Amino acid sequence: MKRILLVEDHEADSAEIKAAFERFSLDVQLEHARSTQLAWEMMQCWAMAPGGRRPACVLLGQLTGPRDGLWLLERMQEDRRFRQLPVIALSREAGMSERARVFSNVVGALERPVDELAWRRVISSVARISQALPDLAGA
Repeated sequence: MKRILLVEDHEADSAEIKAAFERFSLDVQLEHARSTQLAWEMMQCWAMAPGGRRPACVLLGQLTGPRDGLWLLERMQEDRRFRQLPVIALSREAGMSERARVFSNVVGALERPVDELAWRRVISSVARISQALPDLAGA
């Protein structure tokens, strides 16, 4: 089972994302970090563990504070182990997702709130990246 890392500090948004994964029965292990610092520590542990399984991709909320989503993207770019790890940026702040797109590993960005079709596209992208399910975008 592939691991997906959800980095989101808003509980309601986390619940919405988890519900979307359940609705589409995606065969992944969804790990949740409530801060970018915690996400970075989790990624470091996974990378150093014997047979460590890094996540197949990261769903990154544009968290608030000095260590926001852009901070995590910068750390990932600086570390060769995570430079190519696919990221889908999720943001409530207009323009934030565009700022995230400058990072080479950001494969998608979505400004919230989103409708069912938009969630289907996000889940479909995660499924393709993690090879957990065939393309759902047209379903």
